[in-house]
Amino acid sequence: MDTTGKVAVVTGAASGMGLAIAQTFADSGMKVVLADIEEEALAGAVGQLSDQGHSVLGVRTDVSKLSDVEALAEATIKEFNAVHVLCNNAGVGVGAPVGSTSLADWKWTLDIDLWGP
Repeated sequence: MDTTGKVAVVTGAASGMGLAIAQTFADSGMKVVLADIEEEALAGAVGQLSDQGHSVLGVRTDVSKLSDVEALAEATIKEFNAVHVLCNNAGVGVGAPVGSTSLADWKWTLDIDLWGP
């Protein structure tokens, strides 16, 4: 399948698996939208891919907030006029035993991992 010129949106794209996924899409000729809550890391990831000659857009996005996700969609359509692939990669973990995880931590985790688009 030829992906040249297609548009991919990757959440949680500023580092780790998300950045690796974005890199793979970009290397295949896709235009890539990187979405992440971490602005500084996002800017670095966008710079890294841009420096390689890839067509990239970075959008600071908190996937637990519908308004941020809507802004991500609007920015993507404004810049690239399409979305062909959506990779919902953003996710978090508390790193504590289940029994000692606070209600606030459960809400945060579920808002991102379950309700976040």
